[in-house]
Parts: sequence; structure tokens; C-alpha cells
Amino acid sequence: MRLLKIGLLTPAFLAFWLIPGRSQVVDCMAAEVNGKIITLTDVRILQAFAIEPEQRDDRTVSLRQALEEAINRRVVIDLVHEDIEVSKAEADELLIRWKERYPVGEWQNRLAVFGLQESGLRPYLEEMIRYVRIIGRRFNEGVEVSLSEIRDYYDEVYVPSERARGREPRPLTQVLQEIEVRIRRAKAGGQASVWVQSLRAQAEIRINERCLEEAR
Repeated sequence: MRLLKIGLLTPAFLAFWLIPGRSQVVDCMAAEVNGKIITLTDVRILQAFAIEPEQRDDRTVSLRQALEEAINRRVVIDLVHEDIEVSKAEADELLIRWKERYPVGEWQNRLAVFGLQESGLRPYLEEMIRYVRIIGRRFNEGVEVSLSEIRDYYDEVYVPSERARGREPRPLTQVLQEIEVRIRRAKAGGQASVWVQSLRAQAEIRINERCLEEAR
């Protein structure tokens, strides 16, 4: 991977608000992937709204993790060169699902922090849809899941997880397909991770450590 650490940025890439006694970074270039910029605001939005392939409500990511995942998505979409169209209806449907994860007040507060309308999240969701489709085409279709794997997952993962949340686990017959999808994604995810790293090795990635440090 051609990875360059950026120490200084030109004024075009770094903005400041002046407040008494010091300067505060408002936005900066967090990373650049093959000439395409990922700003600190981009990363903060991805982090604040947990925009990632898996809808995991209990997962909290750091700013650095959100950036690395954003870089992965950008690398895959940029280097694979697949023309994957995402319709407005698809993006809107995913936006509705994302909105349902938060209480109304919290959702509005998160948008207000960034001065965003809901439509401002659509480009991030569209990018994620493209990424998921590219990964799915290469890895999901050939992954096999046995009934014994599904039963083991049900007994060892699903049931304890539901009870820990104070919920009564549904019968295996009702969640069999859901569990199969989870296992398939996990298997495919391991293969995809290796593939993504190989693509990163071919990309020119610049990470601005100073930008991340100022954001802490």
C-alpha cells in the first residue's frame, strides 16, 4: 500500500474558526484515496450515524475506525470499476431504515450537529450500497452454510444474546433464514477482508494524522 502521512495541508484543505486565545479546526482533509478526498466531516458523519454495512446498534466505532472503513469502501469502489447504479428509491428506503434506529429527537439532533437535511446522508448510504453489492457479488454467492452451523449459532450466539437483552428467543424455525444470512456474511467477510487489503496495497492512500489529532 502506498501510504503517505500528511503533516501539513494547504489552506484550501484546512479551515479554522478563530475563538479567543486559539484556533479550532472546523474541517480538514482526513485522508485522500487515489486523489479523492475524505474530509473530517465525512468521517464524523459516518461515525455519528454508524453508517457501515452491518446495522449493529450496539457497536461504537472510534474516529479512526470510521476513517479506515471509509477508506476501504472508497478503495473497493474506485479500483473495481463496476458500474453499480443505486436508485433514489433504494437510497430512500435505506435512509428510512437508518432513521428508525434512533428516537425522533436524537435523529434531529444528530442532523443539526452537522447542519444536515436527511437528504445529505444519501450519498454516504449510496456509497455503502455500492460497496456491499461489490462484496456480495464476489463472496456471498459461493458461501455454503450447513444446518449444524445454524443450530450451533442459534444455541451459542442467538439465544444467549436475546436473553441478555431481556427478550424471549424466537424458535429456530422462525430465525433460521436470518441466522443463515448472518453466518454467510461472517464467512464472506473474512474472505472479503483479505481481498480489500490486497486492493489497499494497490491504492495511493494519504492519511492526515494531524487532522485526526486536532479532532480529538
